[in-house]
Amino acid sequence: MAVGVLEVLLVLLVVLLVIGPRRIADLGRSLGRGVRDFKLEFGRKEKDRELGDAPDEEREKDLHKQS
Repeated sequence: MAVGVLEVLLVLLVVLLVIGPRRIADLGRSLGRGVRDFKLEFGRKEKDRELGDAPDEEREKDLHKQS
């Protein structure tokens, strides 16, 4: 049972009518920030793992202050 193009367009139209264009833009912006933060943190963890370093507590505190 596959989802067709018509069904996807219908769902997008309903979401647009219910949420509104401004809230969709805000939601997309928030989602983009979340993905960016996740990638940055994941990259840091991988770099620490490659270097064999333990995460620094000061750096962790700085990350929480920036959020």
